[in-house]
Amino acid sequence: MKDNLFIVFAIGIVFILLNCKWEKDYKRAAYLSMQPDTDLILAPYPFYIFDREARDAITLSHYSKEEIKNILEEHELSWDTLSDQWKLELEEENFTKEVNYTSHYTQYTYDTEIPIWIYGPKWFHNGIYSDEIFQQHIPSLYAKILEFDFSNKLSLDAFEKIFKIQNEKPEIIVTIVVDQGGRQLYKAHKGAYPFLESLSSNSVYFKKGKVAHLESHTAVGHMAIGTGAFPKDAKVFSNEIYTYSEGKVKHRPVYQGTNNSFDLSELKSSSFADEWDLFQNNEPVIISQCYANRAAVGMAGHGKEFNINTKKQNSLQPDADYVYWQDVKNLNWSTYSNAFEKPLATGKYNLYPFYLANKTNIKTHFEASNPIDFLSKIHHFQGSEFQVKMDGALFRETIEETIVKKNKHQDGKTDLAYLTLKATDAVGHLYGWETKEAKQVLQATDEEIKTIFEFLKTHYGDNFVLLVTADHGAAPMPEISNGLFLTHETFFKSVNELLPESERNKSSLINWITHSQLSLNKDLMKQYQISEDTIIQKILSIEVNQRKFFRKIWKRNEIPNVSF
Repeated sequence: MKDNLFIVFAIGIVFILLNCKWEKDYKRAAYLSMQPDTDLILAPYPFYIFDREARDAITLSHYSKEEIKNILEEHELSWDTLSDQWKLELEEENFTKEVNYTSHYTQYTYDTEIPIWIYGPKWFHNGIYSDEIFQQHIPSLYAKILEFDFSNKLSLDAFEKIFKIQNEKPEIIVTIVVDQGGRQLYKAHKGAYPFLESLSSNSVYFKKGKVAHLESHTAVGHMAIGTGAFPKDAKVFSNEIYTYSEGKVKHRPVYQGTNNSFDLSELKSSSFADEWDLFQNNEPVIISQCYANRAAVGMAGHGKEFNINTKKQNSLQPDADYVYWQDVKNLNWSTYSNAFEKPLATGKYNLYPFYLANKTNIKTHFEASNPIDFLSKIHHFQGSEFQVKMDGALFRETIEETIVKKNKHQDGKTDLAYLTLKATDAVGHLYGWETKEAKQVLQATDEEIKTIFEFLKTHYGDNFVLLVTADHGAAPMPEISNGLFLTHETFFKSVNELLPESERNKSSLINWITHSQLSLNKDLMKQYQISEDTIIQKILSIEVNQRKFFRKIWKRNEIPNVSF
């Protein structure tokens, strides 16, 4: 009897500790991310997706019974429940399912657990480390080996053990971000990434990397990796911001100014590349490549628009860096010429010609019959091995063009090259990271990283540092997790039900919302005598399929100054 009571007591303690852990993570992330006018922090239940809209199209995804059972077990979900819902035959080893969409933005582990590999035997002691490390620490690691004091430097006291005493500087530091490559992707597809698996024992491997901010989004994660800053200072805190007027939800993507112009001023923190380039008299080559501009810019910074008036380094004007992304309307590569430039190599990698030239030797889930068909399926192209191969080839050719052929790989000035392999993100959103499609893209991504590594070894010997990480993970596909999907349109309409009916389409009780942060319209609240507590209760009452969507709402004054 006493033994049974002890077991019950122990289980209760574990449950309390786990419950406290998620709240602590959310509050820490909220403190590091809140904007000056943030009033509320929203936390959904696990696996729930709060996003602008589900896609109209449905994707047919392919699954392996063995892998899906491991994923379900990892997230404490039931195989029996899933097989009943999907009407699967017990002996069926491979099966298909129509799915819609998944996303990432929370502080739950599937969104925030990321690996970090750092190869650089001259500068680092190889080993597997269990220390918690943030994306924001990455520029500080670079600053340490370059003996460079930059603005957003964080303390590395906990990581001193990884460094070797070395006066020599690397000729290049290469940062590769496997987009949506959280630990959940690797756990789901063991054996699909042999190179990265071998790198775990041939590098510094942090198995407990962490997305420590809200939200776990592409723009924010890449900003963190590029600047070392947190959203509360950098002001990049989501992929997009939502407002409501004239009865419609409107959204503004990050870095979009007036009249759809490009606006780098939204990034308030300087990047490591901004400061290092200027400190070295513009001699280093800076490269940042991703098919999405919000990722390429977040890593590189401001280029020629870097505001040197706030940086007491020297009087030299900043120069344009190689920062470029895809223009999906024209199926080519583009840039923002006021601040950046494109390498000449981008002209050889227009999207449709690349597809035609490679479709016989790349076997994947994507195919298109003509340019119009290709354009209509562009996100599926971006979530395929075609995108992976294009990204890797263009990146290597850019390094050759801008560094190697100009003998800058031996000039003693450390260059910085950033690459995001984003196909893992596109396939994860469209098909689910649990699928065979995602496994194929992960295999191609691993092969491409290996090819880049071998390219660096050929040209640099061991005079380079290669860091591989992720910007975030992602939630399981709702069809697997039995998760709910809530649109911003439904959210706005639900909260604005507190207003008189005649007012609901004219204005909103919400100034703006992302996926986790919300700013209230205080004037309208005062006019109609609606309290903050009333709005919180209204949000907590929102249901989808007769289930409550939000787990917790915190007021601004309930978020403590959490140190780390």
